[in-house]
Amino acid sequence: MVGNLKFWIGIGISIALLMLFLLTVDMGRMIDALSEVDYIYLAPAVAMYLVSTYLRSLRWSVLLRHMKPVSANRLYPVVVVGYMANNLLPMRLGELIRSYYVGEREGVSKTSALVTVFVERVFDAITLLFFIMVIALFVPEMKRVAQSFGEESGIPWPLLVAGLSLPFIGALTSLVLFAVYPSKTRELILWFAKLLPRRFEETLDSLIETFLLGLSPLRSMKMLVALFLLSIPIWITEAAVFFLIGLPFGFVGLHSGPGAMAVTMVLVTAITNIGSSIPAAPGGLGLFEIIARETLALGPLVSVDRSVAAAFAVVVHAVILLPMIILGQVILWTGHISLGRLSREGQRDTAQTP
Repeated sequence: MVGNLKFWIGIGISIALLMLFLLTVDMGRMIDALSEVDYIYLAPAVAMYLVSTYLRSLRWSVLLRHMKPVSANRLYPVVVVGYMANNLLPMRLGELIRSYYVGEREGVSKTSALVTVFVERVFDAITLLFFIMVIALFVPEMKRVAQSFGEESGIPWPLLVAGLSLPFIGALTSLVLFAVYPSKTRELILWFAKLLPRRFEETLDSLIETFLLGLSPLRSMKMLVALFLLSIPIWITEAAVFFLIGLPFGFVGLHSGPGAMAVTMVLVTAITNIGSSIPAAPGGLGLFEIIARETLALGPLVSVDRSVAAAFAVVVHAVILLPMIILGQVILWTGHISLGRLSREGQRDTAQTP
């Protein structure tokens, strides 16, 4: 695994982004901000993140129900291990490991499970875009944030917004169409398959079946609404993690009150998670910190000192990453399983599926 090119690309991206993060902040002031924080707030923040993870398990159980009823309690350790792997491995290999692990543990199709994980990610992005849209309706200064990000990145802000939004909207639309029109989807895939070597034709039909099986919940409008509604509390509780950690940094005093601070924390949660969803660096390391810091520094309601915002981003990311890594490792130890074996077998299983 260590010799894998993807691994080193991911590590290289993380190092580059972390260097960029550290070189564009006043380190002395950031360390001062970190030293002044009351870390007692970390306990409820960690608890809230564990609740968010359980809600993800509940949503996944709904997505898997048409294949096999699996309770959220059974899926929770699988989700935790998947998140741990995402935090340690590049290219979001945790998604692959999660689908392989649930296939081995619960006897469901690994390929179909992987499709449901992708559906989850799309709903996450759609939900976060919905949060941003709602905030933009009531906070006119949101346009200034987009313009500032555009100026810093050198990309016109309308193009930047479209680039972050349209891929997810297009992905959800495509997945729903694939699910609603399975025969047309099969014909389309088989048409493209003519470009592939003949040896792939033998197992292509079963692969299409498992792909469509993973998408079948999207055929129901009731299910689409349910998945969206289940995604809202997932991200509200994660935004609560940001809110709780913002308290010892004095963010309430910078706002007109807790309500205004809550709006800022939802916005930071949404923009940071959408922006750092690029499947490269392990756990979005570096990119998460930069986007969270800049969103706070360029905030539509208040502007947080960049060094304080950087310290906040470091603490939030640690709260999101470390508990999953520790809990995931405990789960693997008690099950006498190694992350390395799950990663190798998961990748080998995928490679053997044309």
